[in-house]
Amino acid sequence: MDSGEFLERLKREVIGHPALVHPFLERFGDGDVTPEGLRTFAVQYYRHVRVSRLYLAALISNCAEDEHLQLSLAEVLFDEYGHLNPEETHPALYRRFLFALGVTEEEWEAPETLPEIQLYITAHREISGHPDIRLGLGALGPASEWPVPPIYARLGEGLKRAAGLEEEALEIFTSHVTMDVEHARIMMDAIAPYIGDEEGRSKVREGTLRSLDARSVMLDGIYRAVYGEPVPLPQSSHILKDGR
Repeated sequence: MDSGEFLERLKREVIGHPALVHPFLERFGDGDVTPEGLRTFAVQYYRHVRVSRLYLAALISNCAEDEHLQLSLAEVLFDEYGHLNPEETHPALYRRFLFALGVTEEEWEAPETLPEIQLYITAHREISGHPDIRLGLGALGPASEWPVPPIYARLGEGLKRAAGLEEEALEIFTSHVTMDVEHARIMMDAIAPYIGDEEGRSKVREGTLRSLDARSVMLDGIYRAVYGEPVPLPQSSHILKDGR
């Protein structure tokens, strides 16, 4: 199997993962959410957004011997940091969304982070800091750049239906729909030298699936917090129990 064939197979596996059709995305995307639930989602999801770019930074620090890979990751990170404009970083764009909902800084800082979101954060800190950078490449490449456009498109649809926000307030969601297509190209080119053998392909796939499984757990927690009821179908609670 060559690198191109492996990535095509992996992409089909990623797009078919339960995280991309999670009940939260299905229900929220239809606009079925109360004002209180909407604010709960907004506050809790910010805990994820405000640290997600740090995983790329950690991965860069791990690939000291591959300057080409550093440059590829830095190109993606440059976008995450809003081309060094503090008003256009991804956390800043998300705070614009929070302000549009009428959520104050005191309100978004007050609640404890959901344990499922904290698990996602911890898992990605571990993966991106792992000595074997192939795990991090899987988590931050295929598991992040391929799923995010459809996931964020669904979140944006739900927010338009439920809150009627202006496009400017939803930029954090709409920008990812187009931006991550280019990011996916950059990341797949960067990954290619690391999947020339079976071991490399196995490690990249492992990192990819660990990330997606953690995303399922995160969405499980968000569903329960937003809707106040169990997730309709079993998702990935075993992952939480196993501590992965």
